Order: sequence, then C-alpha cells, then structure tokens
Amino acid sequence: MTPQEKRRDSYLKRMYGITLKDFNRILKDQKGCCPVCLRKFRDLPGTPHVDHNHLTGEIRGLLCAYDNHRVVGRHRDPELLRRVADYVEGPHTGFFAPKKKRNGKTKRLPKKTS
Repeated sequence: MTPQEKRRDSYLKRMYGITLKDFNRILKDQKGCCPVCLRKFRDLPGTPHVDHNHLTGEIRGLLCAYDNHRVVGRHRDPELLRRVADYVEGPHTGFFAPKKKRNGKTKRLPKKTS
C-alpha cells in the first residue's frame, strides 16, 4: 500500500469505519458511477464521497461531490424527493414562457473607481 493509500485508508476508518478495500468494493458494486446522476466518477473532479445517514451512521453508498452536498445532503426526506419527482414529471399547466430574445450584446456596469 502506498503512503497515499495508507492515509486514505486511515481517514476512511476514522471517519466512516470502512477500509479502503471496502470503499473500492462499494465503488465496484456501483460500477464506478454516482447512483444519483449516473455519471462515471472517473469523469468527475475529485474522489467519490461516502454518503451516510447522519443519525444512524449507515453508509448508503458513494456519491459525486455535487449530489452529496446539493441534492442528497440538503434533502434527506425520501417523501419530499418522491414528491419532487412526481411534480417534475407532470401534469403541468399547459402555459409556456416566451423565449428570451437575445441581442448578442450584454450590458456591463461601469467599474467603480475609488
């Protein structure tokens, strides 16, 4: 085991109670993908995050950084997430917002001088 792997193994044991071998097995079981966004971890920056239930400590799996912090990390209520999925799938109002007109130029505010 390289020094970097030893550090990672020590961190995983201390924080989550799993070894690097356990981590790699979970990664293999998930086929190297984030189960929320289905992107391959190798195509994303950083390493997969260990997602766990903060009340029970149970490890649910590995997530990409975005899904760990912005999706699952902020919304832990499964009923809420089911309602969101139902809402997004429809039915909808039947109204449509007009397409925005683009003139090719964006106005910028003048820089402040001190």
